[in-house]
Amino acid sequence: MRPRFSAVLFDLDGTLTESHPGILHCVRLSLEEMGLPIPPEDTLRRFIGPPLWYSYTTFCHLTPEQAEEAVERYRTHYRAGGYLECSVYPGILPLLEDLRAAGARLAVATAKPAQMAHAVCESFGILSRVDFLSGNREDEKGMGKRGLIEAACTGLGVPPRQAVMIGDTRYDRDGAREAGTAFVGAAYGYGSPGELTGEGSLGAAQSPEGLRAYLLLP
Repeated sequence: MRPRFSAVLFDLDGTLTESHPGILHCVRLSLEEMGLPIPPEDTLRRFIGPPLWYSYTTFCHLTPEQAEEAVERYRTHYRAGGYLECSVYPGILPLLEDLRAAGARLAVATAKPAQMAHAVCESFGILSRVDFLSGNREDEKGMGKRGLIEAACTGLGVPPRQAVMIGDTRYDRDGAREAGTAFVGAAYGYGSPGELTGEGSLGAAQSPEGLRAYLLLP
């Protein structure tokens, strides 16, 4: 097998890991502790992908001050064990191994704070199978998806035009387009189908196994 791209960048939540149980649990706890209403499940799922502060202000309509407090409460619960309430999608680890064996450079590019992303990837066997991890500052206000993708390419020593971003939301798609990488959607994740097509998108895979057709040549 040969890689179609010199580098493959993966989003974390909804692409490598099925992480909604822990994320939604911690969001609920943070809102409960503040005496705030808990939105419906479909709204809570929109927290997966964007930075937390953005999600609290946009989807829960919290003030900036409330959002700061909610983020801190969320992180307390997430660090205490919420990050372990997830699982790696079936087929992901063998895919990472085969991509590396084929000669591709691999990275995780996530809006999660780098320290927590490192803990998740280490706990679930991802870290040892990639070459670089691009995560955000602790306050998640450091870089948008474009910056995270560019940092991953720099870390791998690969120009963006030789890389592809794999992700499950429009934030991944738009970041890839802005950074100059190709994009393949992870339709098995948390985004809606319409988010994964459009300019710069090569298509969307319905499963991790389906990503192989976009990433590997016979």
